[in-house]
Amino acid sequence: MEIERELKEAREWLDALMEKYFPRRINEEYLEWLMGKKSRGYDAITVEKAIFEPMWDLLSRGGKRWRPWLFLVLSRNLGVDLERYKELSLIIEFLHNGSLIADDIEDGAEVRRGDKAIHIKYGLDIAVNLSSAMYFLPLRILMEMNVDELKYRRLVNAYLEDMIRIHIGQATDIGWHRGLRDPETVGVEHYLEMCANKTGVLPRMAARFAAIAADLSEEEERRIGKFAESIGVAFQIQDDILNLRSAENLGKEFGEDIREGKITLMVIVTFSRASEEERRRLKEILSMHTSDRELIKEAISIMERQGAIDYARDVARKIVMDSWEDIRDLLPENIYKDKIRELANFLIERSF
Repeated sequence: MEIERELKEAREWLDALMEKYFPRRINEEYLEWLMGKKSRGYDAITVEKAIFEPMWDLLSRGGKRWRPWLFLVLSRNLGVDLERYKELSLIIEFLHNGSLIADDIEDGAEVRRGDKAIHIKYGLDIAVNLSSAMYFLPLRILMEMNVDELKYRRLVNAYLEDMIRIHIGQATDIGWHRGLRDPETVGVEHYLEMCANKTGVLPRMAARFAAIAADLSEEEERRIGKFAESIGVAFQIQDDILNLRSAENLGKEFGEDIREGKITLMVIVTFSRASEEERRRLKEILSMHTSDRELIKEAISIMERQGAIDYARDVARKIVMDSWEDIRDLLPENIYKDKIRELANFLIERSF
């Protein structure tokens, strides 16, 4: 498939760029670039083992890299000089991977991309620190970027606003599966907003960065950001579906969302359609946080009987179609416009 080939090529290019700025092996000279002149002496050996080694362990496991690729293809569509701005793509990918480490800690997950989760493999203290470090390391690049004051402020504002949102979205998700709200009272609109503030944030940031680099207005930036956010929401819905159907292909545990008691779109729809007995049973299984495959399969069968999976897939498609219509006239007509649409379709139809 053409889009998969292009994502693979982009991944190789991006990984080389990441290693250029954030190498696997570091020394005191590198730390002076990263942090400024030392007061006394940097311990590069320990920093390498506590940050760069586990960071590259995670990065080397793969990942689709579609969020920075979205920045690149939107930038090309809008005529951005990527020689000046290509490093912005690193911020997106580092934030994503840092959030994965935090997610795994918060969810108690043991597997990430086919290997042990970072907090299992390296320890909780290393993982917590690395997660937050990855939110800030690539900002060194932004700090040194040669742009005017207004553009710099817009880029920083996009970063800060969306980092606030991602933590609010994550708090909502955690609160639901911790039982801080009766899951039967969570509506579809609540779920979609949670996804927008969690999974939709990084593609939105990627799109905002491209719009700002292209000198678009703040309203145009908002529209393009909204479209990218919708891709993220649809991606999350598809991820939730795949978690029930083929979790192993995602490098995750089977039925991980059910074990964690997550309130997904399928769960919400099932609660609105199922009988009282089925609602009670689904809620009971979710509250168990069980790894029992038979109980997980029982929960999935309850959702399937209500047509919840097909409903969720239809919602994902509609969200992307509607948001595409809002920006179709804003994007210049060129081959990159077609690639943006292809990416959106790929992310909601993928099987991995």
